[in-house]
Amino acid sequence: MTREAGFSLVEVLVALALISGGLLAIATMSVTSLQSVDRSGEETTALILGQQRMEWIRNQAYDSTALTAGTTTETLNGDYAGYTRVTLIVDDTPIADVKRIDVSTTSPSGRFVRLSSFMAE
Repeated sequence: MTREAGFSLVEVLVALALISGGLLAIATMSVTSLQSVDRSGEETTALILGQQRMEWIRNQAYDSTALTAGTTTETLNGDYAGYTRVTLIVDDTPIADVKRIDVSTTSPSGRFVRLSSFMAE
């Protein structure tokens, strides 16, 4: 009696199931990775927009009208459509003749970045 070389149907089906499971896991990880990259990109853009605003404020004179206490909300458009930037300036905090500056930027998906600084006279 001769035995033929090769794989049985059961062996082929088991191998196919294992390969399919591995490919499905890789596909799932790819989707998750792409979502993480997208979120990271939004956070990075929000951080850059916040830093841009903070640097602009730091370049103003202490008694400038741009540094009047209060809250300013900007809804950005163009390349940054959907981003919102809120600037809060508080006088005499934490001590007299010091302004606290908070810049908060929100991305279109709701990711949030806040920068804080102080400016003395």
